Amino acid sequence: MSLDALLEHSRRYGKDPAFVLLGGGNTSFKDGRVMYVKASGHALGTIKEDGFVRMDLDKLHEIWQKQYSDDDEIREEEVLKDMMACRLAGESARPSVEALLHALLPFTYVIHLHPAIVNGLTCAQNGEQMVHTLFSDALWVELVKPGFILANIVRTRLNAHQRETGKVYSLIFLQNHGIFVGGETLEEIQATYESLMRTIEARLVRKPDFSEVPVDETSVSPIKTVLQSMCNEDVLFSQTKEYERYLVDEQHFAKIASSFTPDHIVYAGFKPLWVEETRDVANAFREYERQNGVKPKIVCVQNLGVFSLGSKPLSLFRDTVAISTYAESFGGPRFMDDAMISFIRTWEVEKYRSQVAAT
Repeated sequence: MSLDALLEHSRRYGKDPAFVLLGGGNTSFKDGRVMYVKASGHALGTIKEDGFVRMDLDKLHEIWQKQYSDDDEIREEEVLKDMMACRLAGESARPSVEALLHALLPFTYVIHLHPAIVNGLTCAQNGEQMVHTLFSDALWVELVKPGFILANIVRTRLNAHQRETGKVYSLIFLQNHGIFVGGETLEEIQATYESLMRTIEARLVRKPDFSEVPVDETSVSPIKTVLQSMCNEDVLFSQTKEYERYLVDEQHFAKIASSFTPDHIVYAGFKPLWVEETRDVANAFREYERQNGVKPKIVCVQNLGVFSLGSKPLSLFRDTVAISTYAESFGGPRFMDDAMISFIRTWEVEKYRSQVAAT
């Protein structure tokens, strides 16, 4: 068995923004007692053979026999050290933080993606209820700390389900994160993704409309100039019919005002800056930076449009809007809570991804 098939499918998913954006998502396949899993920091859309890490499955399973610290930072350092020791000789790349979860699923292939339409469910108030209604054979995992904690919870529930039913979950929905799909062939996984996305689409009240809206350049240009002077990124501007809906007032903006998933924090910042149309953008920008210790990556100006510090934040902001719109069909949007956002912002794993994303 070669890596070629997984590379082909990984790139296809990675190049399709309907499935995953930038460096998000990961894939794997198992060949005997060796697992090939995506390395952290590699984008699926352009991944090559060196973007996968070969890992010893037996050593990965031995991790569950160890006792780790209750302190988040110490525990994740300990687990990372042990995961790095599970790499085969000659491997130097850092495996995905979700390698443990991939190893748990007894399928030849595992594809983990973050489709906006799926996250319209996982980031919705009634997401869990709807997953149980639409996908009775799927596992739902509530919002928990990623990494070792998430993998351990999945492990516990996989084992319990297998004892009770003799079956293994091949479909795992993670609240405010995405979805894992396992299968013996990549074609089987592809069919599963197509089916579940059609099922969700059939329940949608409406879809986002990202048709561009013309805006008077004399209103946009001065703000772009100001923002450009306050950062080292190219400032982009966009206004669409869907953005218009959310930029009417603070009540509407509240539905896109925070982070749905870790990817949004890594690439678009933990929350966008809202600027009322009568307020000075430069002052609002500086106040945001004083309060939060970082510059905003997305600046939303009431009744005008969206300014992005670079192209990557804009793609994730668009994803935020899409998720919020899809979530309207399932009880409305639900962001990660403040504690989880704080954890992700300071988590070494995501700092590493942020650094890679910036290169």
